Amino acid sequence: MQCVPGTEATEISVIRPEGAGRRFDYIGSPGIIDENPQAFLVDRLYPGARIDPHFHDIDQFQVVVDGSCKMGKKFAEPVTFQYADAYTPYGPIIGAEEGFAFFTLRPIASGGFFAMPRNRHKMPCRAGRNIAGRFDTSRPLPAPGLVIEEPLMADHQPDGVDAIGIRLGADAQCAGPASIGGGQYYLVCEGEAWQNDMHLPRRSLIHVPTGDDAPVLRAGVDGADILVLQFSRPSDRPGSDPKDLAKRDPNDYMQRPDDANKR
Repeated sequence: MQCVPGTEATEISVIRPEGAGRRFDYIGSPGIIDENPQAFLVDRLYPGARIDPHFHDIDQFQVVVDGSCKMGKKFAEPVTFQYADAYTPYGPIIGAEEGFAFFTLRPIASGGFFAMPRNRHKMPCRAGRNIAGRFDTSRPLPAPGLVIEEPLMADHQPDGVDAIGIRLGADAQCAGPASIGGGQYYLVCEGEAWQNDMHLPRRSLIHVPTGDDAPVLRAGVDGADILVLQFSRPSDRPGSDPKDLAKRDPNDYMQRPDDANKR
């Protein structure tokens, strides 16, 4: 298990022609391929923010935590999550006047992306799932000591992909769901929590590998809203097995984070 308080993420300035943004590296870093998970926060809170259509060679969740945008035809505001299977194109992502900020969460590192439509020939399979949902954190939190778990994916995914909202009243405590898929992320969306002696303020992350014990979380005096996202179990679906993904050639990527279209 890996816990990264939001205050300990590494901040990197990212300057583009349309505006100045930031990236916060939590686990790993974009463009570096290894067998470890990869998690970072993209901050493009400026007018004209845009990401063109593309796909990745790995499964991933994205979670909008600030601003608002359209992801393809769908409007996304905090806290909206989107899950995409590997080799599933999505976008464009177009920000409103205030731009957007979102987490990108991956079970294994990706070294770049493939812009569409010119890289369609790089897709080894048909596009897969693209599932969106929202965790409403604008509501009052439960009473002190109370815990509420909310299923956030309407359709059951037999391979383990899932999204759950955990709402903790002041000083409430609970164990998270068992990690039975391809690993999990916990994102503290509002409030603050504690994992053992580690303080986890807003925008802190926990990564739980498959089979690890679930974290026991205790909310602070103001309670906490925590989003739990689980990846699929490895299968023969392209992009779902970390053992196969570990063999990737970094030179295969058409665009990488240090290119002009930095992700």
